[in-house]
Amino acid sequence: MPDLYTTFGNFLLLKERAKGGLGTLWRAGEMERTGFKRIVWLRRFDQPGLDRNIMSGDFAVTTQIGQTLKASNIVRNGMVGREKGVPFLAWDYVPSQPLDQLLDRVSGEQFPIAIDNALLIAEKIAAALASALAVEVGGEPLVHGFLVPHMVMIGNDGEAMVGGFGLAKGLLGNLAKVPALRDAAAPYLAPEVLGGKPANRRSDVYSLGAILYQLLTGAALPADPGARPSVLDAPQMAFEEGAVPQDVLGILRKALSPNAESRFGTAAEFKRELEKLLYGGAYSPTTFNLALFMDRLYRNDIEQEDRELQKERSLDVAGYYQAPRPAGSEAPTPLVEQPATSRTGLYVAIAAVVILVAVVGILLLRPSAPPSADSESVRAEVSRQFKAYNEQLEALKREADQERARSAELQKQLEESRKGSGAKKLTPEEEAKIQADIQARADADRQRRERIAQIEAQKTQLEKTLPAALAPAATAAPVIPTPAPQPTAPVVAATVPPVAPTSAPVATAAIPPTQAPVVPPPTVRAQPAVTGVLSGGPAENELIDPTLVDVLPQALQEARPQLSRAFLMARVPYSGVVILKALVNAKGLVEDVQVLRPFQGPKLGVDEACVEASKLYRFKPATKSGVKVKTWATITIPVSNKR
Repeated sequence: MPDLYTTFGNFLLLKERAKGGLGTLWRAGEMERTGFKRIVWLRRFDQPGLDRNIMSGDFAVTTQIGQTLKASNIVRNGMVGREKGVPFLAWDYVPSQPLDQLLDRVSGEQFPIAIDNALLIAEKIAAALASALAVEVGGEPLVHGFLVPHMVMIGNDGEAMVGGFGLAKGLLGNLAKVPALRDAAAPYLAPEVLGGKPANRRSDVYSLGAILYQLLTGAALPADPGARPSVLDAPQMAFEEGAVPQDVLGILRKALSPNAESRFGTAAEFKRELEKLLYGGAYSPTTFNLALFMDRLYRNDIEQEDRELQKERSLDVAGYYQAPRPAGSEAPTPLVEQPATSRTGLYVAIAAVVILVAVVGILLLRPSAPPSADSESVRAEVSRQFKAYNEQLEALKREADQERARSAELQKQLEESRKGSGAKKLTPEEEAKIQADIQARADADRQRRERIAQIEAQKTQLEKTLPAALAPAATAAPVIPTPAPQPTAPVVAATVPPVAPTSAPVATAAIPPTQAPVVPPPTVRAQPAVTGVLSGGPAENELIDPTLVDVLPQALQEARPQLSRAFLMARVPYSGVVILKALVNAKGLVEDVQVLRPFQGPKLGVDEACVEASKLYRFKPATKSGVKVKTWATITIPVSNKR
């Protein structure tokens, strides 16, 4: 039976992604007669108690803002409207995660956001706010006014996008009316805004400071402005990583000053201060590293969403699409529902339900039609999948070539500096940064190779299942009835006749995630790399080479080395990194540590201290075919005696 979706005006709601104080967030499709015009993010402001007339009062201005405001860190093609009385905001779909959901995921999985990534996210949000200031509304520079994590999307590619410009007046007007809205927004709003004053440029600075505070500490500011100064006395980084560094804390305190005049004057000023931190030598932010963090945190979700989108883009919307109503045809929706004065509507509804039940009963009781054995359509679908696989492989290999070339340049720069033959002699700190960058690129390259191997395995599996898919139904073995899989795979799954196994059936979880769940013929032995325990997969805590695991260990808790007093008190400043490899077991504990690259400076116990610190790390264990296994992970620890 096909999936049933809900329409919302000219949108088809595909999947609810979040629900909270600002309503619900959906992945949806904007329909036209022949299919989807575009896939969008759709936020419905559907909280109970919302004064919808206040929300909709400035929609004409908000629509004009959406058409005028264009910048890389602002959502694209935003539009607002009201459907059946429910206000909404929609914008172009980009693979990304709502910031409020990301913060919840980080907290739930104990997966820390590196300080470089936290500062980079704040800098990208500041860029969006600074871009908006170039647009005037009513003779004044445009401010956001309601900057909360729910209005920010963090892209899987490491970018950040802000939406909701122009909605502040309606949302602030509902703050006292809707407790859930106030609970969600209060920790991020400036004291004067919570006190009823209009939002302005300095209140946007405060909201951005509140978001940065949560990115660093893992906790939101207190909703009560009176309790906020105390938490800024000595804030601690999330997951016991120590105090917030003083250079960051200075910026944070200025942005979160209760006195508006003491804050940065604009988001552009805030952005410049963040840039001094990010690119002044103390930190090493890159969009690539932020994308890598998103991949580690959301890898399974990203792959699942890719499969869902592939299916959704090919949906036939003819049964859902209705021609748009003329402008202004929507009847006004009362804020309070009036009691019904006639029972006609009730009788009509009851009759509709009876008819629906009868139709569903007929559909469920009638015999199922035999699956189609149209080999041409199967070949076409397989050809399409092969093309998709090849495109992915080409993109990954092209990216790998570019990254390796960049790594070679960095390595050459490093070697020339050490030999004294380069144009510029690098400082120890610069050398350490380049080494860390090279190591990060090597880690990313290893993951990229794993992805390439997965795609090639999927192609191989598809080749093996193709003969079964094209076999004539008359010559197939007798079919053993099995539950039909849910339609979460490409179309080929619906066109392939099932083949009865003569032994234990192969579990559908064994098939690669981007491939249709086609059951192979009994004579084909599934590959161990993709079948798991049912075909001789690994045992729990079995030692597996890191190039063969499906998911590498992911650090959840780090530890700083306890450096010797002799090193810390040395007159000559030293900076660098120690690179180690740790054997991580199925419980995420470190069993053994080996030094890959020792500290390039006076020893004084530095390597030993880093080894001891590595043993205190805690990881999300590696998995192979869904089984937690033991493997090696790389740890890079920066070391410095600068005070």
